[in-house]
Amino acid sequence: MKSLILALIIGTQTLFANGGSGMSDMMHFIPIGLVFVIFYFLLIRPQQKKAKAHQDMLKTLRSGDHVVTAGGILGTVDKVSENEVSVEIANNVKVRVIKATVTEVLSKTKSAAEATKSASTPALKLAPKKVSPAKPKAKAKIAPNKVKPTKSKPAMKKIAKPVTKPVNKKKKKSKK
Repeated sequence: MKSLILALIIGTQTLFANGGSGMSDMMHFIPIGLVFVIFYFLLIRPQQKKAKAHQDMLKTLRSGDHVVTAGGILGTVDKVSENEVSVEIANNVKVRVIKATVTEVLSKTKSAAEATKSASTPALKLAPKKVSPAKPKAKAKIAPNKVKPTKSKPAMKKIAKPVTKPVNKKKKKSKK
């Protein structure tokens, strides 16, 4: 313990031995602190918010919700337990998945409280609009097409390509 205190005293003496230039030595640590602050606000904090939102989504998960798992499987939640979720991916095909692998809830079902509340509240009924009988619109006169016949351009003549004759190489018969 004494050696630690002695090392700190010697270290501070050598730090300020240059006539009070210890403050400039501390200035070297400011960029490191700024980098940490930038990393916190750009990386760490948004990740924490995303993780908290995912945990809240998992807490409100209930049967009847349409979900997507981390493997890309779409299905309807059948049963929710503490760590597992039973997801129905087709008629009478149920898969048990870990609750944390549910990445997104596509549509939520109404809770029992919301369902009874909406059932007890009468829907507003609007009086039907009185529609007057439609008057037949006058037909617009369509002017006949007065298009002048145009002279057709003569078909372009095909330019004949020069005919190249294949070169016949005659084999020389060798005398034996």
